[in-house]
Amino acid sequence: MHRLRTGFGLFAFYALVTLIPIAILGVLLAQSFRSNLEERGLEQGVAVANSVARSAVDPNLSGATLARGPDATERTALLRAIVPLLRNGDALRLRLRDAVGHVIFDPLAPHRGPVGPPDPEVVEAIATKPVRLLTRLNADEVDTKQPLGARVIEVYTPIRAVGGAGRALGALEIYVPYQPIEASINSSARSATVLVVFGLLALWLTLATISWSVTRRLRRTVETTRRLAREDTLTGLANRTAMADHLRRTLERGSADASITVATMNIDGFAQINEVLGHANGDKYLCHVAHQLCTAADEHDMVARLGGDEFGLVMPDTDLRQADAVIARVQRELLEETELGGVALTTEITIGLVTGRAGDEAAELLRQSGIACRAAKHAKMPVLAYEPSLEGFDADRLQLVTELRHSLESDALVLHYQPKIQPRSGQVMGVEALLRWNHPDRGLLMPGTFLPAAESTEVILPLTDRILDDACRQAAQWQSVGRELPIAVNISARCLRDAAFADRVLATLLRHRVKPHLIAIEVTETAVISDPARAAATLRRLAHRGMSISIDDFGVGYTSLSHLDQLPIDEIKIDRQFVAPLTTGTDAGAVVRALISLGHELGMTVVAEGVEDNATLNELARLDCDLVQGYVIARPAPVAQFEQWLHERGEGRDTQSCADVSPISSRA
Repeated sequence: MHRLRTGFGLFAFYALVTLIPIAILGVLLAQSFRSNLEERGLEQGVAVANSVARSAVDPNLSGATLARGPDATERTALLRAIVPLLRNGDALRLRLRDAVGHVIFDPLAPHRGPVGPPDPEVVEAIATKPVRLLTRLNADEVDTKQPLGARVIEVYTPIRAVGGAGRALGALEIYVPYQPIEASINSSARSATVLVVFGLLALWLTLATISWSVTRRLRRTVETTRRLAREDTLTGLANRTAMADHLRRTLERGSADASITVATMNIDGFAQINEVLGHANGDKYLCHVAHQLCTAADEHDMVARLGGDEFGLVMPDTDLRQADAVIARVQRELLEETELGGVALTTEITIGLVTGRAGDEAAELLRQSGIACRAAKHAKMPVLAYEPSLEGFDADRLQLVTELRHSLESDALVLHYQPKIQPRSGQVMGVEALLRWNHPDRGLLMPGTFLPAAESTEVILPLTDRILDDACRQAAQWQSVGRELPIAVNISARCLRDAAFADRVLATLLRHRVKPHLIAIEVTETAVISDPARAAATLRRLAHRGMSISIDDFGVGYTSLSHLDQLPIDEIKIDRQFVAPLTTGTDAGAVVRALISLGHELGMTVVAEGVEDNATLNELARLDCDLVQGYVIARPAPVAQFEQWLHERGEGRDTQSCADVSPISSRA
């Protein structure tokens, strides 16, 4: 049946199935039309009977009872009117019956008295309406001695004498010849049948043609769908499904001692190519990578695109040592430069490998190679072979994200505050809010332990909302006691891409009645460059409401001068990797001086991060750096401990010697 319903078989099946009901419909239509014609023929007989009764019978009756039949005068008049009708063939037989059905007058025996039994059809015709029957001549019980004749329409219609006030005296029984009516019916029925047959045949052919066209399109669609289900439409490579099937068949056919190596490959930095050069160039780049992989792979190897910037490679009869040669060839091919959007690019990939044997599960090998690839990415290794010890890598991340989601409404997530001061005066000008997680099993976790996992999922959005809410609540408390201390909050790239993020931030400010300038938004260069247009729109909206915008880790990302000019940036923070060697290396000093000068030229506040000794602090003061933060000033601390630190320094003092800055206890 499955074969029948594909291709021509499906068309033949449809044609046969539709032909049967259409044929039945044709027969029913023909029968219905003929029945209507026959009904009209009977009605025609009734019309003839009524005409004869009104014109030839009723006028010749005196109105007296017909119980004993018509008198001599009436008989003569009736014969004079009826005989011509019989002679002309307009009627084959006429008889008058009394009110109960006895025959009281028959032109063929005009002088005979009432004969025959009562007839209920006469009673019915008088009481209701004319009775008509399709029968044969001499079929009536008073004609039993004569052979059956031609088909006729037998009609009983009431007769009324002129001046009889419409009272029925009896009924006229008339036999109208059916042959001419039947001939007309047959002719009309044949014409109608021909029209019905050709009409339904045309309909069936039309439907069959449509069916054939749809069947062909369906077959092509099925073939295309089957191909697309196993092929990547962009690169033309096999997709994940096809690779899994190929791997499964290879494992089933392979010998017990033959090994097979599976590689999962991820392009490094592909997101930046999409974001900087556009998605169209990104697609061209993926096609280039696909071509290079096919060129580097052996003839019997299978290359597949698993999705996004991830590719797969199945190498039959290959162990890890032999796979190294193929991987090295792949890396060489991808390192060849290609021009894309006017930019010369080379490709670096991260590869996870796993080796299996006959009897292993294809899905499990694919999973293990994916784990190895992600672990290699995390460890910044170009190639990594799967080991059971890597299983906890993904599991830990998933577990951590799940636990973090459950902690969003708890007190386990707390903010620690690190001050930013003027290096010359020592005055506290603001703080940075840094998240800490009091994990029930792992203790106090730093952001680097869980934020990367959170930023890879949607949980970063509610987490950031929670941080902003806590920061605004704290700013409102300080604001209520006259301490207007700006709090900086770090925002991820995913938040900047969220169209509703700015609305939520402004709503949080309004809910806590916090002045906008008391909450600063810190974003990294990478977060801005990931989607410059959308990031700029979000940041401009927040800046327009009075919030400060700061670029964190400045100097280590991708921000260009054009981005600095286009974004509403109030502050840049020099990364600690430039600040730390400030007093020991001339190159670092030159970079810091250049960044401070650049920030001041653009009208921005410059903050130096990672200040850990007084010598660096004093040098930054000499270089006219606006603000500094670091362990030499204070470590991040819970709000109570931070407020104690403020109190010990003497809250409200305008100036303080840099050398007198006392750090918050390292226990924070």
